[in-house]
Amino acid sequence: MSLYYYKGKNFAGSKTIGMVEAESDYAVAKKIKNDGYIPVKIKSIDKNSFIYILAALFNRITFFELAIFCRHLAIMLDSGVSIVESLSSIAKQTKNSKLHKIIMNISRQVERGSSLSDSCKNYPYAFSDVFISAIEAGEISGNLSEALQLLSEYYSSNSKQSEKIKNALTYPAILGVASIGTIIFLSTKVLPVYANIFSSAGVQLPRVTRILISVSSNMVEFCLGILIFLSSIFFITLQSKKSFSIACRIDELKLSIPLIGKLIKNETSAQVIKLLNILVSSGIPILKALEISMGTVKNQFIKKELYAVWEGLKQGKNLAGLMPDNIFSPLALEMIFIGEESGNLAEMLDKAASFYEEEVKILSDKITVLIEPVMIIFMTILVSFIVISVVIPMFDVYNLF
Repeated sequence: MSLYYYKGKNFAGSKTIGMVEAESDYAVAKKIKNDGYIPVKIKSIDKNSFIYILAALFNRITFFELAIFCRHLAIMLDSGVSIVESLSSIAKQTKNSKLHKIIMNISRQVERGSSLSDSCKNYPYAFSDVFISAIEAGEISGNLSEALQLLSEYYSSNSKQSEKIKNALTYPAILGVASIGTIIFLSTKVLPVYANIFSSAGVQLPRVTRILISVSSNMVEFCLGILIFLSSIFFITLQSKKSFSIACRIDELKLSIPLIGKLIKNETSAQVIKLLNILVSSGIPILKALEISMGTVKNQFIKKELYAVWEGLKQGKNLAGLMPDNIFSPLALEMIFIGEESGNLAEMLDKAASFYEEEVKILSDKITVLIEPVMIIFMTILVSFIVISVVIPMFDVYNLF
């Protein structure tokens, strides 16, 4: 299926704009007509296109909001409330205006006869492939509320992790901004005054002071140079991603970075195994579940390793024997093996995911604890550099008297 951007208009003059995953532009046109509009524009796009990125940016739904949505919908369905009434009720309680609009549109589409999963496909920037596949499997198996509960737990876990990282980085970020502001103030306002005093006194400035004065007098050019340098790195990174072999090599090097590499491995492993658990528990075959899970992996090297696993599964091999031991821990592989042998794969995947989540938590705590002292040391060195640049010439001035 491909992703399409469309525009439609009806005889009353109202317009509809959106995105949808469909087999062809004909299927998109049919969908627009079923909604009571005439197709005006249908364009095939990908998830790296400017239109999609812009839509995702301005219609972003947080993990917390998705967790609440899934939990409330699961509870109401378990209580015997119809899906249309459940969606309408949840929409009324939703404070996020964008999510409110999406849920109301989904409710209307379901009322017209569409399934929940098909309706969610119209909002790919809000609902991922994992979400849609789990819902679709839940609808087919008749366990929609169970699938929603699993998704709620998944999004809730992601939300807690994101919030924890955000809180841990808040103080270092404030410290960094304050320190940089102080350095810029000293370099542009204080240091030039002292430089004139030293020059009038005929003091020969040391090299460290001359470097700092040169930087402060050309602060605009210096900042512009840094901006160009960072932009160049960003552009090169984007271009390198277009070449799979280069992107794969860069991502492999990332995995060799102390602590960070292990964190990437554990986070990705936790994500893949958790998604496999959700999808398999929802009734999706392991081959399809792995294909969907692979789509969420950002590290190209790990994705390449998982693709080899997927190819092996197509040939009828066992999952545990195919999983790369340079990415997944022996304990997790043993759990998966036991799950396959006992017929309780979903249960063992859940245990393996819990193991990885705990590992990620421990590593994240280590890294966040290190960030604060590293930032303090770095800023101390910078401020000390400025102070020394001013103090050394001052001693020379005192010696003149």
